[in-house]
Amino acid sequence: MDLFTFRGIPLRLHISFVLLAAALISIEALSGGLAAAGTMALLGATLFGSVLLHELGHALAARRFGIETRSITLYPFGGIAALDREPRSPSAELWIALAGPAVNFALAAAALPLALLGTPTAVTFVGINIALGLFNLVPAFPMDGGRVLRAALATRLGRLRATEQALRTSRWFAWGFVVFGLLYSPNLLLVGGFLLLALGAERRRLTAQKIAAARAQPTRPPPVVLRHAGWQHPTY
Repeated sequence: MDLFTFRGIPLRLHISFVLLAAALISIEALSGGLAAAGTMALLGATLFGSVLLHELGHALAARRFGIETRSITLYPFGGIAALDREPRSPSAELWIALAGPAVNFALAAAALPLALLGTPTAVTFVGINIALGLFNLVPAFPMDGGRVLRAALATRLGRLRATEQALRTSRWFAWGFVVFGLLYSPNLLLVGGFLLLALGAERRRLTAQKIAAARAQPTRPPPVVLRHAGWQHPTY
């Protein structure tokens, strides 16, 4: 579902987001009345706006490095900014990954004075943005923290090996979300399931990149063996 375009970036809302929001608001209206439904709608709008600004932070930071964003789509578990290509340097990936959480922390800081005065809406706004910023820094690929981890590792290991290591680390966090989701929160279960699917896709892409890199390597000619009486010496 297309919403609008911001600086050439199409902003979209996945149908699952609309259905989940409608279901939650309806449940609140039936159980708690219109006031409860209004509170749920306000909470959803705050979360929607914060996630949207988070993804715009990624998109605008990517543009500074010459990377355009094809679209931004919001799902019930968060948003996805579809970049045209991966950043070419670890430093670019680091700044692009940190831009989203930085937006959330900046929003929280801007609303903090009102929150300290006890304004309920401001308190909720600050809490949501701090939670979003911190949660996205969990080192689970492809979340922002996972990309920060890969960027840090890439400076020593190279991109392919850094991706491989980040995926191993991320798998532990993904299964951790699944376990905690089964025990405590369906939302975490949803996040864990999404991460496992994303990790599988990233693993397949990493395999394809390894194959492409191997094919790009110049083929080494077979050694020429000079045979003499009693010994062999390979010459390259």
